[in-house]
Amino acid sequence: MYTPRKKAFWFAITTRIAILVLQVIFNVLIPDHDADAFKRPLDSTEKVSLYDRIIYFLFNGLTRWDGEYFLHIARYGYTYENTLAFYPLYPVMIRIVAAVLIKIFPLFNIQSMMIVAAILINFVCFVKSTIILYDLTKYVFQNTTIAYKTVMLYCINPASIFFSAIYSESMFAYLTFYTMLSSVKCCSALNISFPLALSTLVRSNGIVNIGFPVYFGLKNLYNSKKMKHQRQYNLLSILWHIFKLIKLKNCFIILSTVIVSLSPFFLLQIYNYIKFCTFTFDKLSLPVDVLHYAIENNLILPGKTESMWCNASIPLAYSYVQKTYWNIGFLRYYQFKQIPNFILALPILYIMLKCIKEFTYEYKDELYSLGFLDSKIERENTIRVKKYPLNMFVFVVHGLFLTVFCLLFVHIQVSTRLLASATPLIYWYCASTMSHKCIDLQYESDENVCSKWKVFFLSQKRYTLQDKFILFYFTGYTIIGCFMFSNFLPWT
Repeated sequence: MYTPRKKAFWFAITTRIAILVLQVIFNVLIPDHDADAFKRPLDSTEKVSLYDRIIYFLFNGLTRWDGEYFLHIARYGYTYENTLAFYPLYPVMIRIVAAVLIKIFPLFNIQSMMIVAAILINFVCFVKSTIILYDLTKYVFQNTTIAYKTVMLYCINPASIFFSAIYSESMFAYLTFYTMLSSVKCCSALNISFPLALSTLVRSNGIVNIGFPVYFGLKNLYNSKKMKHQRQYNLLSILWHIFKLIKLKNCFIILSTVIVSLSPFFLLQIYNYIKFCTFTFDKLSLPVDVLHYAIENNLILPGKTESMWCNASIPLAYSYVQKTYWNIGFLRYYQFKQIPNFILALPILYIMLKCIKEFTYEYKDELYSLGFLDSKIERENTIRVKKYPLNMFVFVVHGLFLTVFCLLFVHIQVSTRLLASATPLIYWYCASTMSHKCIDLQYESDENVCSKWKVFFLSQKRYTLQDKFILFYFTGYTIIGCFMFSNFLPWT
């Protein structure tokens, strides 16, 4: 018999193996689409053994699209200006793990070992993120069933292929959920700032996670000193009360957490500026294949100063590169030809907005207090069980920001993988919806608790219309995503 946490662990492993098998099957059966996308220049002098060809055969379907960039950065660093759109922690880890693997398995070349390293990193990060999401959900909801079903759905989430492919989704989800859990528990500043700082080196939206330690730090301070039997409250009175409670020590802890968390992000911007705007770069230090690729595709090499972002008052490469190379900007994606991509992203955007709407309706009185106080109005004949806990407040604000950002700024189809790896709201909403008739102790049937891969949605006898929609969306996008991505076809 497996406990919910242990079962989540094994199901995470099972689904990762299933994704790997699916992409191999689809990649072998279907010819690759000739996509007009970046394809990393390979070293023409590098020896390719039979063992390397086996690795390529098994896992080449996971190297598509952004995976090409990550593998290139891991091998050669930031050689082209457009590579600055990808943050360094994930490719650096690929390079380190690959260096270890090639010492252990010298029959392989560095390129095949980097592919294996990336897959191993994603595998470990995904399993660990599953366990942390379970702990986070159980802490927030105080409900085993919700926590269990949350991670089961997370294991088959609509962006599943990106959590196994050579993308940074798994690593980012792991660091993000870890930051959230540490913030909710009000752990030490080091336990919060370290994973938060690392998340800012994985994805650009990691910087938004700074709101969690700040919010829960202030809430913990307020709750530890709040007056008993306080009935009247508003935003200004709560902020004033917090201001009176904050001492120099508290200010220092919060400020140091923010500085430590954000310093890697700013150091990265300085590094980008020095390398591309001030450093005199020797072209001869580049491999011939890398240099030829830059010439053939008119890519800007380090040391060139003609880029507009180098001369900006605040020289940030990321926003410039996203705008120049991917046409990302405010409402830039709102074109008739992009309607299919809007339809593709519609389900996750609907789920996010539905969850936010339901929470707002349940806690409309508490919103004025920033979720610090729960207004419990007891009536003799009215007992209302709420679907969500008040502790979700900051998660809802965070999710709302990301959803609005997806709607207004990014390529809309990216919303699926961006939201699936950055917020637990989609899983909390779907798990709560599918737990409408469950008792906390009955998280799984007696038969399924003895299996590593049998879970509730595979053996459930009765499904509501909402249950069917959720399962069809999650499993459908998982399978179609493996098919599309592994063959270089456009997906989310």
